[in-house]
Amino acid sequence: MYGKFYDKLRHNIVELHPELDEWMILEGYGKVLSRPGLDLVRRELCIVASCVAAGQDRQLHSHLHGARNVGAPEQAISDTLSALDGLVDEEHLKRAQLLWARVKDR
Repeated sequence: MYGKFYDKLRHNIVELHPELDEWMILEGYGKVLSRPGLDLVRRELCIVASCVAAGQDRQLHSHLHGARNVGAPEQAISDTLSALDGLVDEEHLKRAQLLWARVKDR
């Protein structure tokens, strides 16, 4: 899901604490992202929406790439952001749309 950013992510998490890295793999990816109910594309789109709502720009950047890497069509990502209009802080949404424009153009 993280493509070329995976090694940097793992390095950064290990630097925070090795047990956090272990937890991320086992709990975050092993139990959360792989559980049944939603396919990975829909799950990533939900995470994108959550990051926008919380104003988590760094995580949003990673998950916009992640959504693309797992096969989310560009239009689905754009539609996810559009669906948040009127539901999340306007500034959060504006920043997310600008970030998506940069990610999309890479």
